[in-house]
Amino acid sequence: MTAEVLLLLGCPQIPVQSPIALYIADFINDLGKTLVLAANPSAKQLIAASDPKKYYIKEYRDVDRTISDLADGKVSYPLIISLIHNDAGLTYTATAAALAPKSVMITILFGEHAYDLSQEIEFPAEKVVAPVTHNTKPLLAKIDEVLEWAALKI
Repeated sequence: MTAEVLLLLGCPQIPVQSPIALYIADFINDLGKTLVLAANPSAKQLIAASDPKKYYIKEYRDVDRTISDLADGKVSYPLIISLIHNDAGLTYTATAAALAPKSVMITILFGEHAYDLSQEIEFPAEKVVAPVTHNTKPLLAKIDEVLEWAALKI
């Protein structure tokens, strides 16, 4: 069975990324939806260390392998959520959006360049933007609102 939600993570340089990822996973789990986290090794390790019993994240995938599998049609996800704080994260997200045009795409942009990065998005996506690095609070209410809307579409 293909999962219903893909959560894409890149480099874990910005501290808010890990708690936001776990927050999203908790939200998706409460909906009874299946979530897969695709991440680079560092981001995966931080999340796995924060969730050693796999309470929030049950399935991990390598982000490059996931992009390849999307390209080959081996996987599909009705909802893709991407956490972006740099150009690499934007590139992965744009690639996923191009490979999965029927997916609902949510982009969560954070870090000091969040607004600049959001202006570079040229693919259909719901944007949640806040230039935060340590404080998750400015993102949480916006994330809840968007996830509630997106959950109705999957």
